[in-house]
Amino acid sequence: LRDRITKIQESGLATSAQAYFDIATEKPPQRLLRDFFADSAPRVQQAMQDAVVALLGALPTLQFDSSVTTTGDRLAALMLQLQVTGYMLRNAEYATALRDLLEIRSREPADFRAAFERLDADGSGYIEMPEVEALLASVYGGEAPPPYEARALMKLMDADGDGRIAWDEFSAALGALEGEGGSAFGAALPALDAAAGTASPPNVSGTVVVTLDGGREVEVDAAAYMEQLRGEAEALRSELGQLQAGEAEGSGAISTSLSAYVAALPEAQLAVLTRGMSAEVKEAMSMVVKYIFKVPDEDGGERDLERDDQVTIEQDKMRTLCMYQLVLGYTLREAEAKGEADERLGR
Repeated sequence: LRDRITKIQESGLATSAQAYFDIATEKPPQRLLRDFFADSAPRVQQAMQDAVVALLGALPTLQFDSSVTTTGDRLAALMLQLQVTGYMLRNAEYATALRDLLEIRSREPADFRAAFERLDADGSGYIEMPEVEALLASVYGGEAPPPYEARALMKLMDADGDGRIAWDEFSAALGALEGEGGSAFGAALPALDAAAGTASPPNVSGTVVVTLDGGREVEVDAAAYMEQLRGEAEALRSELGQLQAGEAEGSGAISTSLSAYVAALPEAQLAVLTRGMSAEVKEAMSMVVKYIFKVPDEDGGERDLERDDQVTIEQDKMRTLCMYQLVLGYTLREAEAKGEADERLGR
């Protein structure tokens, strides 16, 4: 309480956006990442790793440094997009958890319809809050679930905000097979698509020694070698995506992968995963990006990163930075669902 009073005295009365900012930045980056990977579900971790690979590639570590060079505005846009992707993945986790609870095992609309009708206990044609709470109570051994969990699921699916879930809202949120999704790998995390052009490929120069079959070594141009590896990696990712898509189409089964869930969603359904984001969370995301990126000024102090500033980041550090943004977005969605900002403000 004393800390809160001191902060209010120094900065003025806190807003919800400031409370979300505090939640996002109260742990140092390395501790936040360490705690996240210790506590989060493996499929969430894998989805985030998939996102970073989709953005930066999975080229092998070579015996020379590589870096990413871009401008301040593009880097800031990419970081915001990654936070939105992390937010989206938390909602995807809610949706896939609900599919598991309802024992939906295929992507056919008929299976989703049957699950909807089971959940609609009173036959009203809508799923209402008591029915969501009853479903979640089964997870807690008949005890009432935490209120935020029921609210989070309701908010995810209740597109028109009327306090009940219609069939079309239910099927859209859970990803019923109503259209063609993107490729299983390239579009596994489509929130990255708009930002994919914001970071330049790694800039490399010089030569690299390559060991051929038989032990013979040859010296090749580093940039040309990197381009060849990048092309091979893209080809492998494309081939893997085709195999995954073919398997899913052939079996009709639902994958437990969050990346596959997002990949299977048509574009209109993807909006479901971010449409409920509050203005306060969006503002907090922008505050975090501004807070992270400071550059030296002429007087030896710091200033905000400007849109035309040239920024060069080593690729390994860029991967960590991208992962940090994904975890921040996930954390903010979790805090939003739990009402942590309002709790900190005493509301």
